[in-house]
Amino acid sequence: MYNRWQHLQNLKTIFLKSVESVRPHNLLSSRNNYNLEPRSEGDRTIIQLQGKRVDITHKQCHAVGFGKAVLGMAVELEKALGDTLKQGILSIPKGSQQQFHEIKEMCLKEDTVFRVYEGAENNQPDMIALKAAKEIKSLAESLNENDIFFVLISGGGSALLPLPKDPITLTEKMQLIKNLSNKGASIQEMNQVRIALSSIKGGQLAMAASKASAVISFVISDIVGDPVDLIASGPTWVSATSTPRQTTPEEILNKYELWQDLPEHVKILITTGNDGEVMSQQNNSIYVVGDNRVATSAAVSEAMNCNYNPFIASTTMQGDVQDLTKTYCDFLAAIYDFQEGLIEEYELRKKFPFDSRIFQHFLKTLLMCQKSKKPLMLITAGEPTVKVSGSGLGGRNQELALRLSLEIYRRLRNVCFLSAGTDGIDGPTNAAGALACSEVVKDFLELNSKNICDLESFINNNDSYNFYKGVKQGDYHVVTGHTGTNVMDLHFFLLL
Repeated sequence: MYNRWQHLQNLKTIFLKSVESVRPHNLLSSRNNYNLEPRSEGDRTIIQLQGKRVDITHKQCHAVGFGKAVLGMAVELEKALGDTLKQGILSIPKGSQQQFHEIKEMCLKEDTVFRVYEGAENNQPDMIALKAAKEIKSLAESLNENDIFFVLISGGGSALLPLPKDPITLTEKMQLIKNLSNKGASIQEMNQVRIALSSIKGGQLAMAASKASAVISFVISDIVGDPVDLIASGPTWVSATSTPRQTTPEEILNKYELWQDLPEHVKILITTGNDGEVMSQQNNSIYVVGDNRVATSAAVSEAMNCNYNPFIASTTMQGDVQDLTKTYCDFLAAIYDFQEGLIEEYELRKKFPFDSRIFQHFLKTLLMCQKSKKPLMLITAGEPTVKVSGSGLGGRNQELALRLSLEIYRRLRNVCFLSAGTDGIDGPTNAAGALACSEVVKDFLELNSKNICDLESFINNNDSYNFYKGVKQGDYHVVTGHTGTNVMDLHFFLLL
């Protein structure tokens, strides 16, 4: 039997295995049905993408990429295409190449054709990313029918591909998005506003490459539901028949009480929208090569190796972390009540916060736990939000873990929890996330006679990073550094 600390370490191991499963060299591979190495068929040269044959005979290949996971994709593309790849431009997070310089799968060739820009420190657009965006759009506009244009896209791509419409400045755009984030706007809402202010997002990069023989996008999804029109703000998503959104950028900004203070020139651009009619492009194709379903499946396999009974409850978790804490805790409490015979099955079903169609599958797993005496490991994934009202340092994963630690201490003594971002970065910190259990609170309370009010002050000040840094030498932190991938956040519950 494991002790509590070993269970927490197991959760970290499961997280790392999940992240490994969605690294680009595992996703953009022949075993995933991406055969990028050109091969001859008679007098033709082809590559295969998900069973689709793409003719690249006498074509020159060009590639651009932007996001936290595109360096590894570029390495795979460069390795497979060889001399067929003529040039490339990458916009990746600052420090990426240095961090991965000893990992073969993340290192471009010494004589690489890629020009690499490293910017957007702490996921904030900057002048380096702006320069990269201008060059990327210029390359797209230069292509013709003899060119194949590969576009590598992942989470973080919005910050790494900033090209505001005139006369909006980069500073104006950044401040508006920051204000939205601090108000608790979802990534979908923020990206809709980004698209309205951009001259490269919302399909405009694909339109710039409309004369190319083919525009082929490889996407690693970091948004719930894999909406390719919103991932990195959809720079290659072009559709003349897209359905109207439920809310417009103007309505989103009104919702968060930001519209009234906008400069008039920003309001005009947002309400005017894109000029001209959007036409669908026959040369444009988009492939989602990886998402959090791959990561949660890997978590199941590793959980079984740890002698747990895993169950994937959801890959689409959203909402504010404060509300999510209550949702999670109410359900966990109901599980314990059901196991102790205090409530009936129908009462447990009422507390089930996930898709009702999978409740019976969950119930079978729960009964299996009782028979086998193995712990239940509940797996969820998604992209929650956090409302920032304090001046502390942290991110949604660390704050969720801290809030749950307090509730576990108060209500649920036998739960271990991990919340971490698969990109390895949670907020503007060096942590991917954190662990939660009652011992987190006990260890804190033992520090210089601290009390619960002291802990709550960290929550109220959105200072989860400094809380975890100060408890048990930071052992409850989950620290990975940039992982080179990004498929949102993973939440693991272990019920002991």
